[in-house]
Amino acid sequence: FLRLFAVSLLVASTTIIDAGTNNLPQVQVDSSSDYKQGEVMPADQTAASSAEVSQESPTQGNPSQTNSGNYDPAQHSGSYGESQKQTPPVFTGKCTLTGDYVNNTDVSACNTIVIDSLRVPAGVQLNLTQLQDNAKIKFQGTSTFGPKLWSGPLVKVRGNNITVTGPGTLDGQGAWCWPQGRKVTKPVSFRILETNYSTFSGFKMLNMPYRTFNVWDSSYTTINGLTLNSSAGDGVAKNTDGFDLSRNNHLTITKNRIYNQDDCLAMQSSANTVYSDNYCSGSHGISIGSLGGPVLNSSYTVNGLKVTGNTIVNSTNGIRIKTTIDLQGLVTNAVYTNNQLVNVTNAIVMHSDYNKTKGGYSGKPTSLVAIKNIKINGLKGTATNLYDLLVTVKEKSQQQVYFLAIPFLRVLCSTRRRGREKIYVLLLLFFYCD
Repeated sequence: FLRLFAVSLLVASTTIIDAGTNNLPQVQVDSSSDYKQGEVMPADQTAASSAEVSQESPTQGNPSQTNSGNYDPAQHSGSYGESQKQTPPVFTGKCTLTGDYVNNTDVSACNTIVIDSLRVPAGVQLNLTQLQDNAKIKFQGTSTFGPKLWSGPLVKVRGNNITVTGPGTLDGQGAWCWPQGRKVTKPVSFRILETNYSTFSGFKMLNMPYRTFNVWDSSYTTINGLTLNSSAGDGVAKNTDGFDLSRNNHLTITKNRIYNQDDCLAMQSSANTVYSDNYCSGSHGISIGSLGGPVLNSSYTVNGLKVTGNTIVNSTNGIRIKTTIDLQGLVTNAVYTNNQLVNVTNAIVMHSDYNKTKGGYSGKPTSLVAIKNIKINGLKGTATNLYDLLVTVKEKSQQQVYFLAIPFLRVLCSTRRRGREKIYVLLLLFFYCD
């Protein structure tokens, strides 16, 4: 049986060297494509919704609203009941979107956008990609997204120096699709794309059908004080990751509360990331990966990650690095300090045998991803197992393995011998067991 024990550990320097290359690549943010490894891209939004978008205008269909922006009657030819024939409305100034959303509503001339209890039809994306610099977006009330099996995202944002705030809620209404498992296509909830020097804070994401946030090709942006809650899906929801990161530079994700059923953080790539003071419940932990690609470049590199002051509760894993079999990449300069575990199964997980096709560990650590300069300090709390390790590492030297044996701890480490290889698993720690 598994023995539950309390762990208070200081890993002074946990370094796994997988020198697939001795010359580390210069990590750069590549914003050339709207793409994330392993993810289906959203289909073109060609069909307009049977919807109405309200702007604060006394001349629009909802007479209770007021608006300081401009309303163009030519944009509203035809009845709202025939919205598939409508040209999307164009708003300016201070704009409010409420009621039923019209696909691809043009808010490019709005300096302030209030999204208030908006109803977004099934299969339609709330498109916020043509924003003015310095635009302000405020979510208030509860906005909903109609259920449909499609890739999404439900919300897509692109901009520079933008500010996105709450206190509103975006309800993905994911409960209808959770029981359908992993084999169907479900929508990502919120994609932040090519967004720089911006802030997202103070709103809530509820009942996510699938991954919550994709953040791609963005820089110098902070995500702060959000609540991501799909706890209603405990036991049935899958792949409800909190934050998936690809090809970003200088992101800060701090003081968020995440209740989900997959990774609290999942990094496929990015440089100079701070993940601090977040609360993660029910998750698969704070993860790098799954990581790996056909070539070693910035799309498959994590360089410079600081994970500090987080609390991980009732989760499968605490800290995890997961790389994909037979694919290349690099994980380097990751520092974990003063993180707290409460009722976690595996405190530290490092696996080089992830099979993306099967969606699980293969038992054969054939990943070509180099893992280098990983430091864990001040990790404490309660866990069933301290370590779950299955790594393969290559170096131009003879093969060696270094452990510090730990009572009541199952550690599995495997290597493949191809020529002259070396594996380092150097663990310096202080701990106590109940």
